[in-house]
Amino acid sequence: MEKAIIISRCSTNENRQDVTRQSQELISNYGNQYEIVKEFTYYKSGTKNDEVNAEILAYAIKNNIQHIIAIEISRISRKISSFALFLEKCNDNGINIIIDNFKLHTLLPNGEINGMVQTMLSIASTFASLELTMIKERLNSGRDKYIRDGGKLGRKVGSEKDHKKLIAEHSDIVKFLKQGQSIRNTMTLTGKSSGTVQKIKKILQPELV
Repeated sequence: MEKAIIISRCSTNENRQDVTRQSQELISNYGNQYEIVKEFTYYKSGTKNDEVNAEILAYAIKNNIQHIIAIEISRISRKISSFALFLEKCNDNGINIIIDNFKLHTLLPNGEINGMVQTMLSIASTFASLELTMIKERLNSGRDKYIRDGGKLGRKVGSEKDHKKLIAEHSDIVKFLKQGQSIRNTMTLTGKSSGTVQKIKKILQPELV
């Protein structure tokens, strides 16, 4: 039985994807055809996974792997240039890439390059890159709309104002903490609770260092 490895990749923000589901589906589809000797399952952006792809290729070449299987082309890479390099290295070493969602094989059964499939995958690689661009544009558009509708990004509005109010209300705590008194001593000297003293200390922390 010929040997194969599986690639299952997700970016951390891809809610519709799951590395476990990908692996299970691929094992179910190909486990009877090939000996699945290793699964590369990981979470990383498809634009920043060149090092992982290099590791996968090195393993495949060293262990005489005949097939590399992924559920779709974007699981290998979302960069056109990176996928093209990955494909070239596989061709040079007689490794067949199987893209499950289209049931495409980059090599023919006799080991020759499947020119039609490789042209199709080059086009699919372009769409995978464009898909990422569209995802980013949708996220940016949603963020811009949120801001236009009055939403605020970053630190909660009013926190600085609330801090100033608390400091003004508990100036006695501020005084003793700045003197270097402990939380327990400050509680005794002011008659205030541990929670209040700790809250003021947290606000003053940059000044107390």
